[in-house]
Amino acid sequence: MAKNLSIIAVLVLIVALPFLARREQSGVPSAPDDLVLVIVTPHNEAIRYEFARGFALWHKQKYGRGARVEWRNVGGTTEIARYLTSEYAAAMRSYWTRDKGRNWPAGATDTVTGTSPPANAELLEIYNAFRAIDDPDSAVNSKSDIFFGGGEYDHTDAAARGLVVVPWPAGKEPRTLFETADGTVLLPQRMSGETWRTPTMFGSAISTFGICYNLDRLKELGFSGEPTSWDDMANPLFFRQVGGADPDKSGSVAKAFEMMIHQKVYQRVRASGFTDAQITQFEEAIGKYTKSRGNSYRRGELPETVPVAYQQAVECGWLDGIQLVEHIGANARYFTDASQKVPVDVSMGDAAIGMSIDFFGRFQAQLCRGADGQAHMAYLTPIGGSSVSCDPVSLLRGAGAQAPKERRAETRQAAIRFIEFVLSEDGQKLWTYKPGSPGGPESYALRRMPIRRDFYPSTRPAIQAKHQQHMRYAADNLADPAVDAYALSEKFVYWRRWTGSHFGVQRKLIRVMCIDCSEELQAAWQAINNPANAPRRERALAQLHMMPQVTLTNRSTGTMETVELNWRTGPDLLKAYDPLDVAREWTIYFRHSFATAGRIARGEP
Repeated sequence: MAKNLSIIAVLVLIVALPFLARREQSGVPSAPDDLVLVIVTPHNEAIRYEFARGFALWHKQKYGRGARVEWRNVGGTTEIARYLTSEYAAAMRSYWTRDKGRNWPAGATDTVTGTSPPANAELLEIYNAFRAIDDPDSAVNSKSDIFFGGGEYDHTDAAARGLVVVPWPAGKEPRTLFETADGTVLLPQRMSGETWRTPTMFGSAISTFGICYNLDRLKELGFSGEPTSWDDMANPLFFRQVGGADPDKSGSVAKAFEMMIHQKVYQRVRASGFTDAQITQFEEAIGKYTKSRGNSYRRGELPETVPVAYQQAVECGWLDGIQLVEHIGANARYFTDASQKVPVDVSMGDAAIGMSIDFFGRFQAQLCRGADGQAHMAYLTPIGGSSVSCDPVSLLRGAGAQAPKERRAETRQAAIRFIEFVLSEDGQKLWTYKPGSPGGPESYALRRMPIRRDFYPSTRPAIQAKHQQHMRYAADNLADPAVDAYALSEKFVYWRRWTGSHFGVQRKLIRVMCIDCSEELQAAWQAINNPANAPRRERALAQLHMMPQVTLTNRSTGTMETVELNWRTGPDLLKAYDPLDVAREWTIYFRHSFATAGRIARGEP
């Protein structure tokens, strides 16, 4: 009996220990009358802890009222987008049928949060009604207040779907967040083609994308020197040695793949004889032409001032980029759902090389240095291989509605103040300051790059003085050209027309091509790179590079259509046809095509 009681006591202690050891979520004591924000985020535990703590202290000091954050962590940005879309559609349906007593027609659930107005008048009324409601006392809400983290694409898409709203009326924005008294811009709207701020989306930190690699494993595999470009990850020496992450689960990983494709477009355009000045001239002309044509514009149409050869180079460059991604996928050891896993595995030698967001790569490279300070892993952003993109924060429609009725208005105001905090100097310090430094994080070095201009070197004396002040406590050298976001942005110009409209379809394509069909892809790649099959390599590669041409049912017309994937058709594929049908048909196509490429390489019939 005593023995059994001892076993039970040990089990109870094991279960209770995490609760006994757990500290206050924000590190700040809470009170029953605190305002409670619900924030949905893909950010990790360290970021959640420091920003909850920092905001609670800031809000109490500035407004004399406690404010506590409850995090809603439902997965990566893709899962968050699905969650929010589902929550709003369900809430709108309940409001429309229960509160208004109206009919909920077929297709309303999909179109109410669609990215464009439906043609059907009944659906259009619901679509417009949803976008007219933004009231903390309304039932139309997501039970969350803030969307914090992810990529610019995800927040822009959320805005197009009506999920996020403007926090401040036009002209009423806190000006000190966005510019100094003398007019120096602190948070630009755009940098080198990337969007950093819109009326609904506010970049809070910035990132580049690059390559992490294990120096010891590279030597073992016989790779000469160190990698310098995305193309190095496609080297057959790295067969089954590349750590990859699923772009359909992570917006940041999808962005990294877009950078590879974008650089290939640029390289093809330059190789076709066009200069940077001509690229700017042509893209600006195409932008004006597109606006003038309105709904009658068809992708790929050109004004008379732009040569056809330029557009052909863009389209061929896009295919070059897809082929590069295909080769990297063929080298993959795995594709994980968690992008943070890749640099960890590379540091341990479980993968020789992989893609990474800058702060994950640098942090892991520093962490795995030997006792003698010798580096075993390194990270680099390929020169001209990555834009500087933002990690935004946005206010959700109906913010404040999750709070008790008497606190809804105050809670909504606190949600807007959270955005203010994140963009302020106080919030920005959390991204880059060392733990324990004045105004810095308490426990974790987040190692993220702040977005505010006054954290980086400048020729303006006031901004430079602020930069030097922050440098005293920063965990990274913000003056390093490899870290300085404003210097990096000058080395890469992002042309959204090239790959931005293709972001969604690229995610789906890479998922099907490199993950769902990985077995067939890797078997073909292995056969193609076998020296014994060299005479047939080019013909096998041509087969490997074939893009899907499949038959699909058009959602609008109900007719069967043969659709070839290319630069022109890609952006509209997932709108015109059911994404599940597209994925299924592509899977069938690629498995057959890859198997055929392998047979060609091996000389089999």
